[in-house]
Amino acid sequence: MIMRSGCIFVGHGLDKDFRIANIFVPPCQIIDTVTIWYRPRARMISLRFLANYSLGKDMQQDTHDSIEDARVSYNIYLKAMEHRHNGTWEKTLTNLYDFGRRTEWKLGVKEDMPKNRN
Repeated sequence: MIMRSGCIFVGHGLDKDFRIANIFVPPCQIIDTVTIWYRPRARMISLRFLANYSLGKDMQQDTHDSIEDARVSYNIYLKAMEHRHNGTWEKTLTNLYDFGRRTEWKLGVKEDMPKNRN
């Protein structure tokens, strides 16, 4: 019923979630932050790394929390839309990948964390 009503699903790595739940959601109803924050022929970026880099938030340090995943995914989506609206998207994505490569995609490397990630 939700799919027929046109509900939009926002999340990170939703294909796997839908496959596990054995449901089909039309692609036009999916906003997946794993594909939004992605550069072709580059690695997919984890939700935790994106949250840390783009929102300055560390998440899921001990246990998995699907509600936190959903909230953070939505906020990361909003951040991407903000960058696109402001014309800073390409620079932000380049900076993100540069930072990830420099830190080997590890969290908590504060000395290298850009002052203004936004």
